Amino acid sequence: MNRLTLHRAVPMLALLLTTFCGGSEDFDARGPDVPFIDQYKPAGRDAHYDGTEYCGPAILAGIAKSRGHSDGLSDADLINRLARVAGTDPRTGTTGNGMIAALRSLGMQTDASPGAKFDWIDHQLMSGHDIIAEGDFYSVPGRENPRLSAGHFIAITAAKGGWTSYKLTDPADGNVTSMTRSQLEKFIRTAPGGGFTISAW
Repeated sequence: MNRLTLHRAVPMLALLLTTFCGGSEDFDARGPDVPFIDQYKPAGRDAHYDGTEYCGPAILAGIAKSRGHSDGLSDADLINRLARVAGTDPRTGTTGNGMIAALRSLGMQTDASPGAKFDWIDHQLMSGHDIIAEGDFYSVPGRENPRLSAGHFIAITAAKGGWTSYKLTDPADGNVTSMTRSQLEKFIRTAPGGGFTISAW
């Protein structure tokens, strides 16, 4: 192999390694990944399981699982356990205080901010914290319905594209994995009673 061929081979090798080793996205800031756990059909559910109002406990279960705190429970049992700790009401869902109580039960410290304050959100991501946002279920891209409104929790796990979009985990839909900054702002801002974000570490 001559020198010219070698110079051409090295970038190609780097490309192949990126392709076959999973590569890496270019993030502006990143918190811990939160695995998707389906709030409606989690692994291990029985005929009595109803996850309609379990978006908060499903996000908590993803955080617990990522930190090795699942205690060998199935996803459904972990959700049910955290729903009890958070005081989740099967008709109205989980309050912000309930989410904080459950996070603290996992040995985590917390902070919170009302509204969609992106300086705060971005700082929490730069600090490597978990972030949970409460917003409007019917403002999520793909299921927008201005005639309806319901509170919903998602996890924000990274910022990318020069802080123009955010990677996320939505327990209601595993295909919803990102929002633009404006979409996320609308999601939080249109929550019933006003949305908020919680950080945990």
